[in-house]
This record gives sequence, C-alpha cells and structure tokens, in this order.
Amino acid sequence: MMTVVKCLKKIFFYGSLAALFAAHAARYLARRVFGQERTSHGARVILVREGRVVLVRHWYAPGVWTLPGGGVGANETLEEAAKREVLEETGLAVNSFGGELGTYHGLMGKRDTVTVLFTEDFGGNLKFSPSFEIMERGFFEFDNLPKTLSPANRRRIEAYLNGIRKEKGIW
Repeated sequence: MMTVVKCLKKIFFYGSLAALFAAHAARYLARRVFGQERTSHGARVILVREGRVVLVRHWYAPGVWTLPGGGVGANETLEEAAKREVLEETGLAVNSFGGELGTYHGLMGKRDTVTVLFTEDFGGNLKFSPSFEIMERGFFEFDNLPKTLSPANRRRIEAYLNGIRKEKGIW
C-alpha cells in the first residue's frame, strides 16, 4: 500500500512539473506568435525572513512549490515586474532588492530568460486565502524545504545560500 501512495505522489509531482512546463511553453509561444516581443523574460524572487523563504503553489500545478514570480511586461522593468508579481502572488510588498542571484536561459532557448532577485526588505502579511492563480503560499525553513519544491527553484535557493551572485546558466 505504501509503495502505491509513493508512486501516486511521484506521478502527481511530475504531472505538476509537466503542467508548469506546458503553461510556460504556451505563454512563450503565444508571445512569439501573437505578440511583438522577440524574447520572453521572467522574474523570480527569493524572499528571506529569519532563515525562511517564501514559496507558492499554483492552481495549474498543485503538486509543486515554486518561488514567487512571473513575466516581465512590455513596459515594465525587471524590478517593477518582480515587485508586482510578489504582491499579486503573496500579498507582500517588496521595498528594495538585495541583489541578483543570476539570469538563466529557460526551457525554450536563449530568447527565454529568467532572472532571480533576492531581498529581505519587504513588508506586509502573506495572503491567507487562495487567489485565482495561487492556491497556497508560505514561509519555509531553509533546512526544511518541501520535498515537492521544483528542482530548478531548489537549485536557485541552494545557490543563494552558497553566496552565488550574478550567475549565468540554464534554468
């Protein structure tokens, strides 16, 4: 019985990762086909408070925890988009960023990039109730991250903890 439960949990986790990939790919392709943008740029934010990090779970991929973030709009700076996405997804207001962890090529190639910023300078309270996009959000101890944290997001958190800054690589 226990192996069946473990198997179902793995299927749910990898199914959610596939849903995240499909949503990202659809957004990227729609922007390339229907929009004026030649590139797709996203922002993720590592929000740190007292040895804990904020993570979110999306309705379209409920089996996976990720860092808050999203796409940078045509008339937005990276920082503006990151602040907007954090506020929309968590209810927390970023005052300033401590720096940039790195910029990574996404799954769609060199024109698909994600920049990860980090900060301890934010205020407000986490939203209690789910939103249209986010089903759950919370603070997690760095040494007790959820097992279902996205592998790419886990690598970014580990890089942050190891002091890596301005990294270039693949998401």
